[in-house]
Amino acid sequence: MTDDQISASASLRSSQLGLAITDIQAGLRRFELWGILGWHDIRQRYRRSVIGPFWLTISTAVMVGAMGFLYARIFKQDVSTYLPYLAVGLVVWGTISTMVNESCTVFTTAEQIIKQIRVPLTTHVCRLVWRNAIIFAHNAIILAVVMLWYGSVTFPNLVAALLGIVALFLAGIWGGLVIGILCTRFRDIPPLVANVMQIAFFVTPILWHRDVLGDRTWMTAWNPIFHLVEVVRAPLIGHQLPAASYAYVLAMTAGGFLFALAMLTRYRSRVPYWL
Repeated sequence: MTDDQISASASLRSSQLGLAITDIQAGLRRFELWGILGWHDIRQRYRRSVIGPFWLTISTAVMVGAMGFLYARIFKQDVSTYLPYLAVGLVVWGTISTMVNESCTVFTTAEQIIKQIRVPLTTHVCRLVWRNAIIFAHNAIILAVVMLWYGSVTFPNLVAALLGIVALFLAGIWGGLVIGILCTRFRDIPPLVANVMQIAFFVTPILWHRDVLGDRTWMTAWNPIFHLVEVVRAPLIGHQLPAASYAYVLAMTAGGFLFALAMLTRYRSRVPYWL
């Protein structure tokens, strides 16, 4: 390869990197677009429904109540401590699971927009995350009721939990970009992701406490879902702030955005042709 070819290749990579960075920045700033589209998605999903997304809140509340009292007896734990643990775990898990599964089709469902209008790809991912943030806000009513009934949350712990929620939705952005690009290129990945998430529910401490593993708690140390749940759950139920989980989530967020940036740099221009 000649010097001119090397220079041209380096210039092309630099240009692609700049476009990828611009895509993320511009996509995050387009709140007026993905905010409206995400809200429109919610309205369309519950069109002609009287209570709309609160149906999901009601079903989640029923599941938390039924499973909370049942599994508290099965695991021989006090309901007053197990129910808040389960409630936060199920609500956060539901958000993670939905964002991951919807990320598989985040670009294919926006095919017409992508092909007809020049909009940053990150905008479509932000639309997905915003839509799930709205649903999470509805389900947060359950957490508020459970926390007020079974315990008290201090202001510092509440702030820590809010930071965990921010990290949760940031993971939705970089994860949505990575999963969305992969699933747009390889259409066999979405069913695989759905199966993996089903398994992840049972191997992640959602229904059960990490302590039941005894000297094998290291098995959860590399589980990213566990750490995303823990940075929200631990402060809300009054446990000691999980420094290891915060460090893990911080490192994962930085690494995740770098990986998403690399994916955008290489494949951003190809996504419309894969649709």
